[in-house]
Amino acid sequence: MKNNWCLVCLLWLALCGAAKAATSNGNEFALALSEAKSPKARASVFESAKGRPHFFRYLQVMEMRATSENGRESLLITAFEPSSYMDVVFAVSMPVSLSILKADPVSKIGDAIAVTGKVIGVDSSKNAIQLAEPIVRHKDRLSPKIGKELLSEVDPGATFYSYTEGPRPVNLEARDRDLLQHRDRILGTAGPKGWVEFLEAEIAKRKQLRASPTKEGGKP
Repeated sequence: MKNNWCLVCLLWLALCGAAKAATSNGNEFALALSEAKSPKARASVFESAKGRPHFFRYLQVMEMRATSENGRESLLITAFEPSSYMDVVFAVSMPVSLSILKADPVSKIGDAIAVTGKVIGVDSSKNAIQLAEPIVRHKDRLSPKIGKELLSEVDPGATFYSYTEGPRPVNLEARDRDLLQHRDRILGTAGPKGWVEFLEAEIAKRKQLRASPTKEGGKP
């Protein structure tokens, strides 16, 4: 039993490490989705996030129902995401995640949790984001405290913006968000292809500068 528990812990750590390396900000994704001006824009935001892990904080549990998934205990949770006024829906079945929810004080309706999960769908009729493979990271507060707490604020390498309407998808890191000031001008003159090529060129320049020991952190 002890060896099995150690194996579960090692798998958990591996999953956490993998999620951390490629995780985007779920709260920012939800906000971008809610602020999309048209069905096409909303679809673009979703496609840029589909299948990738996102880290959601301040999720207030609104519904929690015990069930089973492939013979394993599972909790179906609907949680409220405060920045977008959207719900986030997922089923928790990982033993460590369940143990976090059951730890004293036991998580209940009205409490907040932080969750990482892959975005797999958006139910517009229910205004809900659907997650797969959720991992409960910790019990949380209902809203941010004063200071830096968003993923893009504490991790400058986090994905801040994705564009998928051009010939190739392109992702922009939080530290390069100033490039967005050129978006409307370039889209207006060169279209989606020109915008993608501009971003790719500028990102490549900055990566080269950051890799230089004498110009680390430089900008073009």
